[in-house]
Amino acid sequence: MASLLSIIRRRHGETLTAEQKHWLKGLEKSDRRGFEAGQAPEATENDCPYVKSPYRDCWLEAYRRARGVEDAAQVINEFGVPTDVWSCMSEIERQRFWRKRWYHGRMKEDPLLFAKHKDRLIARSNRIRERWAEDPEFFRAKMREIYWRDVEATRAKAREKYLRNIERERARGRRRKKAENARCKIKRSPDEIYTLINRAVPKALPSHVRDEVVSSMCLAVLEGKLFIENIGKEAKAFLAAHNREFDHFKTTSLDESIKGHEGLTRLDMLSDQDDFYR
Repeated sequence: MASLLSIIRRRHGETLTAEQKHWLKGLEKSDRRGFEAGQAPEATENDCPYVKSPYRDCWLEAYRRARGVEDAAQVINEFGVPTDVWSCMSEIERQRFWRKRWYHGRMKEDPLLFAKHKDRLIARSNRIRERWAEDPEFFRAKMREIYWRDVEATRAKAREKYLRNIERERARGRRRKKAENARCKIKRSPDEIYTLINRAVPKALPSHVRDEVVSSMCLAVLEGKLFIENIGKEAKAFLAAHNREFDHFKTTSLDESIKGHEGLTRLDMLSDQDDFYR
């Protein structure tokens, strides 16, 4: 197991100032005391004598390491940041996380504040999208410049964001993989996918409605919006979306014959109304 103290030493390197050496001595003392407390059977985490970070973090990590609980290189704190990264942060950087948590807590309690926050995010996204559409090459060059200016810091931020939202990122990756598999499969064997969609759509529908729904589902598979394993579940939703394009009650074709009139269609009524009602 990697200890928090060893990770902090590795991050600061060999060349240390007098203040950093004094700071590391305090961390060594807290690590040693935490490890000793972890070996004592009657000690608990509430016995930690430290309040401030990173001394408290080192004591708790050493206590848990002594009991075989966790690895410091894989532990995420309450703010979604690895504990080794948090211990090396300045007070100003930590205050950003505290303010963000306080602001998000207020938004949960105040719907009006949450609505204003969403409006600001949408307005900012629209401005960025408009500026990107005006000159996409300029923005691409700017993003490449920012990325290569400090590659390690950019990659560290990306890893931190991934760890903070790991479940959501994994779900997004699974959706992306399913969409790619669906696109590849319909390109390799379109007849097989068409047969699956054809079975999922009810055969009691009029032929023109059925053809429209099947076509829209095939297009959704090609675009990656419909996964192959969800074809049977989503057929009803595609039929409802097709019906919403026309009316809320019943969709009829102009070529459909009217009951009680021999071979008369609605198209005939529209094209020759005067003769019919004369």
